[in-house]
Amino acid sequence: MSITYLDAIREAQEKALAEDERVFIYGQDVGAFGGAFKATKNLAQKFPGRVIDSPISEDAMMGLAVGAAIGGMRPIIEMQFADFSTTGFNQIVNQAATLHWRTTVPCPITVRLPCGGLPAAVHFIAKAWRRFTRIILGSL
Repeated sequence: MSITYLDAIREAQEKALAEDERVFIYGQDVGAFGGAFKATKNLAQKFPGRVIDSPISEDAMMGLAVGAAIGGMRPIIEMQFADFSTTGFNQIVNQAATLHWRTTVPCPITVRLPCGGLPAAVHFIAKAWRRFTRIILGSL
């Protein structure tokens, strides 16, 4: 049986939502639209109130995720493109990645950062931050 990478992501998220009431997905257009690449297609209907559209503010998205994780939730944050994550780096780098080491409070967050995907926009949305995140204490 073969499965596409995108279908595997969708299935993994669906499984996480089904198995743990604390899991929710938060991001731009993840609800009724199903995400920029359809990684959340139909999940909002299957899990009402747990696949939530966010405002266009990556910093606010990550701030909400940190607070929710501290409160015991398990957020999955989907940013439309990896490039947009830089506006949320304060929350990712200075809060989420270091919280446990500063306070012993866990901060379990999954952040999805799609990279590339649209050939005509390669100069604007093709940055990949994998190397950068590997050097941030606690980000992996």
